[in-house]
Amino acid sequence: MEDVISHERALAFARWTITASDLAEWPHATVDGAGRLEDAHVFTGSSNADMRSLKLKRLTFADSQDPSRGCECFTLSADGKLLAASFRSNDVLVWRLSEGLLVQRLHHQDHEYEVTALSVSPVDYTLVSGSDDGTAIVWDTRRGRVLLRLEGHGGPVSNIIHDHHGALIATGSDDDKSVKIWDASSGVCLHSFGIDDEIYRLTFLPDNSYLYAELKTSHKIYDIRTYTRTITLQHIAGFSPVSRQGDRIVTGAHWDAPGQVKIWSAATGEELLTIDPPKKLSIPVAFSSDGAEVVAACDADTAVVAYDSRTGQLRRIFKLGEPAFCAVYSPDGEYVAFGVRGGKDVELYDAKSGAFLAKFDGQEESGNIRDIQFPPHSHTLLARFGDGRLLLYDIQDVLRMR
Repeated sequence: MEDVISHERALAFARWTITASDLAEWPHATVDGAGRLEDAHVFTGSSNADMRSLKLKRLTFADSQDPSRGCECFTLSADGKLLAASFRSNDVLVWRLSEGLLVQRLHHQDHEYEVTALSVSPVDYTLVSGSDDGTAIVWDTRRGRVLLRLEGHGGPVSNIIHDHHGALIATGSDDDKSVKIWDASSGVCLHSFGIDDEIYRLTFLPDNSYLYAELKTSHKIYDIRTYTRTITLQHIAGFSPVSRQGDRIVTGAHWDAPGQVKIWSAATGEELLTIDPPKKLSIPVAFSSDGAEVVAACDADTAVVAYDSRTGQLRRIFKLGEPAFCAVYSPDGEYVAFGVRGGKDVELYDAKSGAFLAKFDGQEESGNIRDIQFPPHSHTLLARFGDGRLLLYDIQDVLRMR
């Protein structure tokens, strides 16, 4: 079956051509620089202790003008159809994920230095790129034109995010210790918040009224209507995600000093639940897509443990091959994936049953896993490795082989 599936993939990829309708939507689309279909290996079995190796095709995304450059930043469109990335350069490359077509290259002359952050509007394909030069540029992605320049940061732009309606843009800079809110249509800076810490991640909550800032040693929520800080959570380790529903935040201890997992109200900052089992827990922590459960690492058992996010009751244990570095649920809640710490593998599980599905091998030359994401509305998994490569795996192919 593996040979049949690989042959099907290769044949479909070889037969694919750019159509008139492709060019009508993406006038600058080109096969030069398109994603490359490569041979890879996946391991499947009843558990990660009882696996067999199978051949698999995957798409690899890189800058064809200099494939040695690693990916500095990437983002996915809200509909999961586009991947935008920058490879330690001034350019931004945009691909259509379905077949890896390079639909746009946004050129370097509009940024003096490397691009460091990206965000795609959830209502169209307008893209914002932030740079080491301290500016953010709003692009018409289809036409490759600059629409707006957002200027005002005194240092590199390290974070960018759109609100859920595409009306606001938030940018952050670690150097000038600020987060700025911009009108996405006019480019007017509406407010600037002073931030006294390194910015890990910015997130607009679903109602667009609040901005969640994950910082190095604390996390803060700002009311965008009044431009006031409403909540501060102190002494928090690492990335502490907010639920997709925007109502709660989960925090965990660093793996160097494991301890408790706590769940907080995003509205009041109140501690809602403490999970404190005998074998201590640590980051990574993550909410399931429906918010019903949370996972946290348990290094003592080389596992990730799922708990009911309301009661703290144990739900299931995912036994990994190596301690977890990152964890993410698929948007539809069907799968959960874990990147291993200091390693090159991504392990995939059935989120409901806890069954082991596959281990994707990053291969020796790829470097350690850095990030994993599930593109929305697809059965694929995107991984970024230490060497900067972006690899896209098809989960359906794996399930057909099992």
